[in-house]
Amino acid sequence: MENREELIKNKIMEEEKRELIQLSGIRMKVWDILTKEKGFPKEDIEVDPEFELKLSDGTIKVSIDFLIKNLGLNLMIIRCSPTSIESWERYILAFARVVKEYQIPFAIVTDGERARIIDVLNNRLIGESVKDIPSKENLLNSMSVFKRIPFPPEKLEREKRIVYAFEGVKCEIKQ
Repeated sequence: MENREELIKNKIMEEEKRELIQLSGIRMKVWDILTKEKGFPKEDIEVDPEFELKLSDGTIKVSIDFLIKNLGLNLMIIRCSPTSIESWERYILAFARVVKEYQIPFAIVTDGERARIIDVLNNRLIGESVKDIPSKENLLNSMSVFKRIPFPPEKLEREKRIVYAFEGVKCEIKQ
């Protein structure tokens, strides 16, 4: 019986390592797309930024793969995932709604090829490929009428709980 448990444990560890390697590759590809194709300077991109999320019964730290900023405003967040990007769409939307005092206008989840690009303020899908990620020029043009719009307070706790639940699903692999 111990051999079987050891085999299962080793198999799980192998899968987690493979997923971590895939995730690293996706993150590098997205970084290259942002900096080389979409025109974002490195100083406009925060990697692995952390946010404090205050819930009614405590505080947690949450993070995202990339945060695009300009002139001190958070404009776009990106979550990389090697599998099931559709399943992370609800998470990224809730994350964009609650981590700041205003909604971050654009949220993306991608596997490096496919993407779910969401206009957060209008709650609509605006692209399904990394090719659809807005360039810096397009993003700034769309932000010319940007207003810091908070998420409705009566719905805030629910969105925070969604982020909290997904944070528990994230699998941090310790080497």
